[in-house]
Amino acid sequence: MDVDFEAVDHEAFMREALKEAELAGLAGEMPIGAVVVHAGRVIGRGRAQHQARQSEIAHAELNALLQAEQFIHAHIHDGCILYTTLEPCVMCLGAVAMSDMEHIVYSMTDNWMKPKPMLEVEHVRRHIKKYVGGILEEESLWLWERFDPHGLKMLQEGRSVTA
Repeated sequence: MDVDFEAVDHEAFMREALKEAELAGLAGEMPIGAVVVHAGRVIGRGRAQHQARQSEIAHAELNALLQAEQFIHAHIHDGCILYTTLEPCVMCLGAVAMSDMEHIVYSMTDNWMKPKPMLEVEHVRRHIKKYVGGILEEESLWLWERFDPHGLKMLQEGRSVTA
């Protein structure tokens, strides 16, 4: 089932990702959240959990993909959209492509990871049809200011938030 990407209320689903980001911030994590949407409903939720899981790969996007995995595997995944409050890193972008997600919508640009060149890799380009940023960016910035102002400054300067 293909989705009419332009007709989707991207702000409504980004608000769901922002809820996950707030939960991450309240738990002492970087305020990053993600949701996977199919046919107008959220099928997977995730938030940054680096501290809780003691893992550098416990990214919000991966957690959302893992929660949606059974649905994605059992159904046709055409039209799935990943919403994330921070532009996905190269690892997450690769995972999205390998999961046959077609669309990525993000809020804030990641000036450190700079994942956009990854979109030129033929395999990734074949899978990702839409890659849209800036949705509710002010809300994401506010969460970073609230929970991790030092990390926000580093992101904006193009430095690692874990350095």
